[in-house]
Amino acid sequence: MKTAKNTHFSAAHAHPHTPARPATRQSILGAGVATTDSGYVGKPTCDKCRTDEFIYLESYIPPTYRRDGAVATLGEVAYTCTRCEDFSAHSVPVTWTPPGWYLG
Repeated sequence: MKTAKNTHFSAAHAHPHTPARPATRQSILGAGVATTDSGYVGKPTCDKCRTDEFIYLESYIPPTYRRDGAVATLGEVAYTCTRCEDFSAHSVPVTWTPPGWYLG
C-alpha cells in the first residue's frame, strides 16, 4: 500500500542489509550500514512471511507536524521479522502507531 511519498527520511537503526526489497538509499550509522527504502510508506509487515505476526519493533519515530497542523514528516519505523530474520525500515502512514503507543 503506497499512501504518500516521504521526501525526508533518516534511518532509525543500523542493521545489515537484507535483499528483500531493493534499496533506494544507504546511510552509514554507527558500525553498520542501514538500508532504507525512502519511497515506501506502509504498515510494518514482513514481505517474506506476508504477516505482521512475528514483527519485532526496533525503533519508531513519530511524525512531525507544522504549526498549522499539516504533516511535516511522516513517522519512521525499523523492525525485524523474528521468523525469517528479515530487517526493514521505512516510513509509515500518519494514522499508524505501534500498539500501546501514545505521545504524552
